[in-house]
Amino acid sequence: MSKENGILLSGLAVAAVLPLVLGWLLAWPAWVTAPVFVLVAAGIYRKLRHANPSAADHVGALLDKIGLYPGNNVRDLTARRIAQFLEAAGKPAIAHEVLRRFDA
Repeated sequence: MSKENGILLSGLAVAAVLPLVLGWLLAWPAWVTAPVFVLVAAGIYRKLRHANPSAADHVGALLDKIGLYPGNNVRDLTARRIAQFLEAAGKPAIAHEVLRRFDA
């Protein structure tokens, strides 16, 4: 487990226990503590279920924001240019990921 994952999991564990501890210390009724705990648990599930977006995901979001949707030839050309910029910046692995995703 990487350091980042360990920090994330420990933070999520604290977030899961916090509503229960606060409910006990402040003598909250169950109708207050239970929904808070469920909402925190749902947020933790969402965070663990959906992985962090990759660089290619970010490039795709950028291209969508500027109006270059899938099927547009300019989208592929723009993605290729972004990959060339990444290659020139010394990030060949990320450049290959972008090319794999968007190269026609």
